[in-house]
Amino acid sequence: MKTKKLVTVALMTSSLLIGSMTVSLADNTQSPAPTPSPVISTDSSVYAAQLAAYKIALTQYRVGLLVNAISYQATMYKYWSDWKTAVTNYESAWQATLASYRNLKVAYDAKVTPIDAAYKTAIDTANATFLAAIAVNNSAASEDLALTAHQTAVQAAKTAYKAAITAIGAAPVRPTPPAALVKPPVPTKPTDPIKPIAPVKQGVLVKPGKDQKNNRNNENNKNKNKNN
Repeated sequence: MKTKKLVTVALMTSSLLIGSMTVSLADNTQSPAPTPSPVISTDSSVYAAQLAAYKIALTQYRVGLLVNAISYQATMYKYWSDWKTAVTNYESAWQATLASYRNLKVAYDAKVTPIDAAYKTAIDTANATFLAAIAVNNSAASEDLALTAHQTAVQAAKTAYKAAITAIGAAPVRPTPPAALVKPPVPTKPTDPIKPIAPVKQGVLVKPGKDQKNNRNNENNKNKNKNN
C-alpha cells in the first residue's frame, strides 16, 4: 500500500513539474507585444467649431482681397485720369500762350515790314546817288562831297527807321515754357488681410509607460525563475 501511495505521489509530482515546464515554455515562446498604434484623441465639437470659424474667416479673407483689388483698381484709374487731365491742361495752356504770342508776332511783323522796306529803299537810294556822283566827277573834292552826302542820307534813314519802330511799340516777347509737370507718386496698394490658418485635429500618441515596462520585466523574471 505504501509503495502504491509513493508511486501515486511521484506520478502527481511529475505531472505538476511537466505542467509547469509546459507553461514556462509557452510563456517564453509567446509572440512579441504589438507596437501601439497612434490614438487620435479629438473633441469633435471643438474641432467642428474651429473649422466653421476658419471657413468664415477664409471667406472674409477672400472678400478682403477682392475689395482691396477693386479699390486699388479704382484708385489707379483715377490716378491716370488725373494725370492725363493735368498733362492736357498743361499742354493746352502752353499752346494757347504760344498761339497768342504768334498772333502778336504776326501783327508786329506786319507793322515792321513796311518800315524795313522804307529803310532799304532809303539806303539803296543813298548808295545809288553816291555811285552816280563819283562816276561823274572823281576828283577828291567831288568824292569827299559824295561821301558826306551818303553818310547824311544813311544816318537820316537810320533815324527814320528807329523812330518808326519805336512808334509801333515793343516787339512781343516769346513766352518761356512752363516748368515740366512732375508725375505724382503711384498710389500705394492697400494692405491685404492676413490669411487664416486652418485648424488641425489634435492627436495623442499613446506610448508604453514605465509601469508597463516594469510589469513586463517582472513577469519575464518570474518565468525565468520557474524554468530554473
